[in-house]
Amino acid sequence: MHVGRLFGLAMAAVLLALPAPGPAAPSGKLAARPSAGVTAAPPGIARLINGAVAYRPATARPGPLPLLVLLHGSDGKARRFLDLFRPLADAEGYALLALQSAAWDWDIGAAVAEQMRRGTAGKVAPDFGRDPARIDAVLAQYFAANAVDRIVLVGFSDGAAYALSLGLANPELFPAVVALSPGFVKLPPEFGPGQRVFIAHGRSDRVLPFATGRQLAEVLARTSLSVRFHPFDGDHVISRAALDAGLAFALDGTG
Repeated sequence: MHVGRLFGLAMAAVLLALPAPGPAAPSGKLAARPSAGVTAAPPGIARLINGAVAYRPATARPGPLPLLVLLHGSDGKARRFLDLFRPLADAEGYALLALQSAAWDWDIGAAVAEQMRRGTAGKVAPDFGRDPARIDAVLAQYFAANAVDRIVLVGFSDGAAYALSLGLANPELFPAVVALSPGFVKLPPEFGPGQRVFIAHGRSDRVLPFATGRQLAEVLARTSLSVRFHPFDGDHVISRAALDAGLAFALDGTG
């Protein structure tokens, strides 16, 4: 991960978190939806289009499984990020789908970093680019072959920021979002009432300051969303305790 790029995103967090004056055109919308009557795919690793990777535990019960859609951080790789979650999937019976950004970062994050480089950050909030269309195609392929129970969008660092931005734009597809150490959010024109949003952030985060995650949670808590903020003692890492609490909240409203 590029600390400089991520720090730039942290500095732009307030700018992206503030609602734009007046209605905005919908963006980042996804059309793919789970299909009824689809049988469960065989267990193991499956490579999908656009660099995505899926996993179904061999120990999982038959039928639909809760699906964790995973968004890697800056300069991340889908397969490496998926592997971090495989022990959790094996233990809890989750299906995993790790997505791959088109460029070194998700489109909004890359656009914010470019604005920071040019000194134009804050003048215009970046919009979604080519990643939603790529993600939509992957989801359509996955849903055509995999039975799905519930869906949680999970991201870390820049992936957490993108999970918030994309998830809030698609509440009917992602009823819950787990954002682990995010740096910004692009707010949608309107919110899905009751959509569950869990934000975790380390108090000693040296990449994205703790205040960033806390501020994002405060902004979102003033909407119709159901927001839970989970601080933890640690740096810019994925806390297993925070992740467990986030998934409990996302799937069952507990945690």
